[in-house]
Amino acid sequence: MDITDLVGSALKQGMAWGTDTVRQWRRRTGFDGPRPCDGLILDVDDTLIDTESAIRAAAQTAALEVWPQSTTATRERFAVLFHSDPHGYFTRYTEGRLRFHEMRKLRIAASAADVGLVWEPRRYRRFCSAYDPAFASAQRFHPDAMPAVEAAERWGIAVVLLTNSSNPATRMKLQVLGVSERFPHVVTTDTLGVGKPDPRVFEHACGLIGAAPELCVAVGDNYPNDVAAARAAGMRALWLDRTGTGAGGEPPSIRSLDELPEALRAAQ
Repeated sequence: MDITDLVGSALKQGMAWGTDTVRQWRRRTGFDGPRPCDGLILDVDDTLIDTESAIRAAAQTAALEVWPQSTTATRERFAVLFHSDPHGYFTRYTEGRLRFHEMRKLRIAASAADVGLVWEPRRYRRFCSAYDPAFASAQRFHPDAMPAVEAAERWGIAVVLLTNSSNPATRMKLQVLGVSERFPHVVTTDTLGVGKPDPRVFEHACGLIGAAPELCVAVGDNYPNDVAAARAAGMRALWLDRTGTGAGGEPPSIRSLDELPEALRAAQ
């Protein structure tokens, strides 16, 4: 099929024929080289969405509600610890050892104790009533996120979101950002009862689009969970490290999702 046949076929189907459509069909039919992968398995938090900023903002709001006499510096420190979770409660959640609200209660209690705030479990609902709406209102895409998704879609690459967050939290994020219909394939910790780095979640993500793991590429900001784990599951993987610091002797694959199309070609 040459480009004339391609255009004619599209017109017969009543397809709107714009610049993006031409580019998409050229890539799918090989005019611009082979498609670099069949599936793109994308992390959500701090890869597509600036979740760290949202968590910190919401945690400070909730801390002010629960501890109105606390100082700004104390609330900021609480928010940093609540996000970083140095005691590893979120990891236990992704391993299926804690339920979501059990994990959150433990994170609150530990972060409060670490900054000298007195936590009373009876205040949990009060914390959540302030935290949840603040977290929802703070949702933002990284500026390079949707352009990268759109580039993959024009290439005809199926996109799956794979996150260690819960299903309700992930659904809320996508709804608030107006893209809940954009991503039909979403895998959360609730899907299989475990999260990354368990290889089963990567295999399940690939299975949703009927693609073999070796024909998919995973992208994420967490090296152990998104890169090492994906490679252990037989996939190719790209490490998004926006700081460019690297870890474990390995440099980042990309520092921005703007680099993703070229990195996908290089990962073939």
